[in-house]
Amino acid sequence: MAEIRFSCSPVTMLKKASLEGTQNRALLVLTVYLLALISFAKASAADSIVPLPKLTSEVLLNDKPNHRVYGQLRLEGMKYFTELPDAPNLTYSQFLSGQLSYVGETAWLENAADFSAGTFFSMNQSHIVVHELYTSPRTDGYRFYVGRKKNTWSEADHEWNLGVWQPYFELDALRPEEQGLTGVFFDVNRENWQVMILATPIFIPSVAADVREENGGLVADSRWYHAPSREAELFNNKPTPIIYQLSIPETAKLAGHGGTAMFTRFGNKEKGFWVASSAGYTPVNQLLLKRNVKYQMTDDTGGVIVSPDVTYHSVFSADMGYTVGNTRVVASYIQDNPQTVMPETDWAIQQLSGIRAYSAGVEWTIPKFFSRSILMQLSYLRVDGGNIQDIGSDGKPDDINLYDQRLKFTNAAKIKVQGELARFYRRPLVTKFSYLYDKDQKGSMVNTEFLFYPTQEWALVMGADFLGTDDETFKPSGFLNQYRANDRVYGGMTYVF
Repeated sequence: MAEIRFSCSPVTMLKKASLEGTQNRALLVLTVYLLALISFAKASAADSIVPLPKLTSEVLLNDKPNHRVYGQLRLEGMKYFTELPDAPNLTYSQFLSGQLSYVGETAWLENAADFSAGTFFSMNQSHIVVHELYTSPRTDGYRFYVGRKKNTWSEADHEWNLGVWQPYFELDALRPEEQGLTGVFFDVNRENWQVMILATPIFIPSVAADVREENGGLVADSRWYHAPSREAELFNNKPTPIIYQLSIPETAKLAGHGGTAMFTRFGNKEKGFWVASSAGYTPVNQLLLKRNVKYQMTDDTGGVIVSPDVTYHSVFSADMGYTVGNTRVVASYIQDNPQTVMPETDWAIQQLSGIRAYSAGVEWTIPKFFSRSILMQLSYLRVDGGNIQDIGSDGKPDDINLYDQRLKFTNAAKIKVQGELARFYRRPLVTKFSYLYDKDQKGSMVNTEFLFYPTQEWALVMGADFLGTDDETFKPSGFLNQYRANDRVYGGMTYVF
């Protein structure tokens, strides 16, 4: 069976050229705004000399000042060890990013926002991302939230970045950014129990690198995108050159898909035993890809039209855990059942198989590890299912497959360590380290980062990421094998306010 692979999210096809100028102007305005806020927000910074955490909706509203602003500016250079022959310009890059979180209250409303922006100093490599943006009337006993809001619907989904419940922004596959769902949330949150109901009228899918047509192919300015094959055995078992074309439906047609979900919790996650569960019927966060199978032949080449589509899935997840002192143990299960969308005549579309994911983990905060606080995490993930098969209008498998797996990891163990490593001239050196091994891919991934704080606001950053497999011929379509050439180092500075 011939396969054509895309490694980026298909939602990147939604961005038309007319939007690029607007995004870049907005990015410039945001950068200026962040710089202007520094002097105002500096007085609001916490006394801690370690980096301030990115705010989430669960943290924002615990404390209720009139206005609170947090954020950071980060400038870094990144160097990949291996040069790609067809994209040597992606070996080295400079990246400027900003993140801003805000919470404010009036006599009647509480408002929150969390968004980020970045640029690779290239006009077609800039972005603005809204993680959360919502308002809530000040009521007693319950809450209504209107807007985009993040929640921990599933511990496994959150810890392993599965993207089953909530979408992700993945310009960099090793730095996925979780996004909230958009709609109306009704939340009754008590210390020992919680019930939350969501109704969403719109669908905002996951986003990755921008894909564009260029010389008959589909390309992107990203090391985390693999262009589909320019040849396939379409006729008489002979390789045929392929010319690709994107067909983008109206945004309203894709975004006009609503959904519902419900979350319940019994017990307090901060102490003792607790259980939680979630159920919902929502669009799958990854868009489907459909394409024509009646190929347009011109001068012995095949024309392939690729277009995004939406399908729904029913989702269920259950978590249970126990927290005592500085130790937290969690077990999690999540499943989904995607609907099959039948394509039109002479078209093929992706059929998603359901996911059954099992996860367990332990988190231990060591308050005095050689007189310093260290956070250690051990976790394991096992996934059954999650395959992708292209089918025709008759429901039978097609000869060409665009993807074959929905998730990056399916049988993986991971260890993470984070905390203050040492002090130099009474200033902290903070480290973040993680090691992952996936048995199904026979490969591993190492991520490490060091931050030295010469002052409370400024940090010098240095880090590295390594991906590899025991056997390069084993499962070549796996995430670790496909991107094993993306070992890299980076360094820069961060300003926290």
